[in-house]
Amino acid sequence: MAYQSQKEANSVMLVQMQDMKERYETEANDRERDLKLLRAENDRLQDFVTQSASLTPEAKMEKMASMEIQRLTGENLDLRDRLDKMDEDNRKLKKAVAQLAQRSQLQADSTAQISGDSLAEVRYKERSWLGMLEFDRADLQSLVAELVLNPRVEQFNDFLPSTLPAFLLFMCIRYTDYRNDESLVKSLMASATKAIKRVVKGFITNMDYLSFWLANLCQVVNCLRQYSGEKQYSDQNTHKQNEQCLMNFDLSDYINVFHDIAFWVYESILQFIRNELSTVVVPAIVDNEGIPSISDSRPSGMRGRGASQPAKKSSPDTVVRLMTGYLRTLNARGVPEDVARLIFRSMSYYISATSLNNLLLRKELCHWSRGMQIRYNLSHVEEFLRESRLSPPSSQTQELLEPIIQASQLLQARKTDSDINDICLMYNKLTTQQIVKILSSYTPQNEYEEKIPQSFIQKVQDHLKKHRSKEEPTIMMNVDYVFPLSIPFVHSPLKLEEILIPECINLTFVKKI
Repeated sequence: MAYQSQKEANSVMLVQMQDMKERYETEANDRERDLKLLRAENDRLQDFVTQSASLTPEAKMEKMASMEIQRLTGENLDLRDRLDKMDEDNRKLKKAVAQLAQRSQLQADSTAQISGDSLAEVRYKERSWLGMLEFDRADLQSLVAELVLNPRVEQFNDFLPSTLPAFLLFMCIRYTDYRNDESLVKSLMASATKAIKRVVKGFITNMDYLSFWLANLCQVVNCLRQYSGEKQYSDQNTHKQNEQCLMNFDLSDYINVFHDIAFWVYESILQFIRNELSTVVVPAIVDNEGIPSISDSRPSGMRGRGASQPAKKSSPDTVVRLMTGYLRTLNARGVPEDVARLIFRSMSYYISATSLNNLLLRKELCHWSRGMQIRYNLSHVEEFLRESRLSPPSSQTQELLEPIIQASQLLQARKTDSDINDICLMYNKLTTQQIVKILSSYTPQNEYEEKIPQSFIQKVQDHLKKHRSKEEPTIMMNVDYVFPLSIPFVHSPLKLEEILIPECINLTFVKKI
């Protein structure tokens, strides 16, 4: 029954996809035809402008009227051709409708004759599904293999949600609870967690698979919460969903187990992202000269050093392109929005920390024009975060870029005794040692700019120590810092009893009950 339903659903989706393809092809042909007409009209108008340059006003009006008559004549002919084609299609459709009506009448007569000969009728009984998958203990390893080890990420798309393995696993958990078989539920949980760890280790450098299993682990945690019977998680449940809550076992300890595995996968995703960004962040944010007008404005005495370095190919667009790919993958695999936002918070922190640490170690970059270049490069990342819809709100993620933003602004700021208080107030995301380091490394842009006196730096340092007495004495940011993962509860309206097992997941040995 389930196979037949899935087969019919696939047929419907295939017909829909074919209709969409035909519609898109028709639209493309129409647009191509319109484009040709516009090009022809453009060429005609250009010829008219060229020819009319030497004509009198009366001749121009006569020429314009003649061209308009030609255009309208061409449009009338085109419309006539379309009308003839539509009339022909209409005749064909009427003929097809008549044939179908005749065939339907013949079939109805045949059915009536058969019904008259037969007095009995076969009817299907309505069946109430419990939303569970029955399996034998002997098939446990095969079950885990089909749910965890064998699925390919490419199989899951818009028509097959990525979190389906999580729901199928939970339906098996519900069966062990229904049977009140403690040893079976323990075996199922142990085998599932072991298999998930194994498959994640095998794809530790594959962002697609890591996102896929992070989404499924989050969904398993939420299923265990939603059907635990606890009021805080079951308020939005339907009556049927409350009837499907676990009856015999308290699996709250396993929620922690799956949460810990999810945190490990989350860290693996961040490590993968950091490995990719580590080669592009500094060239794209710190070294890239996105403002050509000041690209050669280096402090005196350092022009030769900058000229001898090879050109960097990375740019802010490189970083944005990577971040766009990460967001697309997380969304496609169904990672919860709050978890995706947390990943981007850690990503933004890493970009800021890596850029600032590099700036603090390179004295030749501490001048006002480099501060302007860095601020311009960071604006591309900020724009992406604003447009990425990582709400609410993306500004929390953008705030993590503040340390390197404030460092670039400090390089451009005025540095006199009257500005000491403003410097201490405005650059609150930089530590005292970081501000002092940047000021000490600052190099005048040219001979007309004065070098920052040591007395000014000392005054700034004293002022900061006075107002930041509890601040930790740190200068380098920890690039390996990871924001702790907290899986948010997201209620699922999906009805367990309506879930079908697709053919790509070979669970022929289980039975839906």
